[in-house]
Amino acid sequence: MKIALDAMGGDEAPEALVTGAKLALEISASKCPNLQIILFGPKSTLEPHFEQGLPERLEFYDISDSESSSDDPHIAGADPDSIIRTALRKHREGFCDAVVSAGPTGAQVLASLLELEKCSGITRPAVGAALPALYGCCYLIDVGASLVASAHHLVQFAAMGIIYAREILNIAEPRVGLLNVGVEEQIGERNVIEAYRLLTESGFLFVGNVEGCDVLKGKAEVIVTNGFTGNVLLKFLEGVPEFLTKLLKPAEDERLLNHLDRQLDYQQFGGEPLLGIRGVSIICHGASSPRAIASAILRAAMIVEKRLPEKIESFLEGKFTSYFSRIKYLRSFRRGLRT
Repeated sequence: MKIALDAMGGDEAPEALVTGAKLALEISASKCPNLQIILFGPKSTLEPHFEQGLPERLEFYDISDSESSSDDPHIAGADPDSIIRTALRKHREGFCDAVVSAGPTGAQVLASLLELEKCSGITRPAVGAALPALYGCCYLIDVGASLVASAHHLVQFAAMGIIYAREILNIAEPRVGLLNVGVEEQIGERNVIEAYRLLTESGFLFVGNVEGCDVLKGKAEVIVTNGFTGNVLLKFLEGVPEFLTKLLKPAEDERLLNHLDRQLDYQQFGGEPLLGIRGVSIICHGASSPRAIASAILRAAMIVEKRLPEKIESFLEGKFTSYFSRIKYLRSFRRGLRT
């Protein structure tokens, strides 16, 4: 199994990426001895970080960091010579099994769409985030891949979230909730109201609308929203541990603080896949530490082993093929009426 790592992506590149790769190899020595890591980046820049020699199961893919010439992530994602585009292209060609990057999310999403095909039945890929809940965990989708989403996009997010929750989070029958400003059926924006109706008819285990205060209560294991709202909520939750640490004195209840910090620590997951594409593209936090990078690499290996993209496509092409076809037909029909 070969995992490609964008060694120049992220706020702390390349130090955090190189150290994270070494840590992933140490952790996987017994659990996943067939794991290999390929560092994509300028060899002359990366070699000095291996004074003791290149570890086994790690190699370089020498490429210049052309994307650093632009601050616009969309330009970097569109550049065919950028590190992220090159790594994803090699993934498509079968050179590696997954790509991990802590570079700009926009660049990675665009590069993934340009280099990898979308799964059949998916028109808008999405990325989610596993969050702690009172009873286990929940999966929030989308958290940044698509800032806006139509009703049928939200239904697709729900379908992908269900498969992720089953295969990766080991939740046998995930319940689906639609994030909204209230629990009433006819509340919120028009596309959310329409999504409520479609989810009710989908055959999913849909529990209705959930509010922000319900996210961590365990009301649903898959919570669906657009990328703008999801990203705001995710980053709010990331700030909770630091807030509580400063609010409470460590001497008051150090055990509680340590527990909260572990529960809300994104580093334990490291990164999450862009769902809805025929490949494994893991998106990491820009400020990822070496531990987060190591976790993301191991998460990528798990997703490859589980064949997650294939299972998402199979799920959509099986039970819900006619359902999604009907949605596509209705959208075309309504578009024709408006014209």
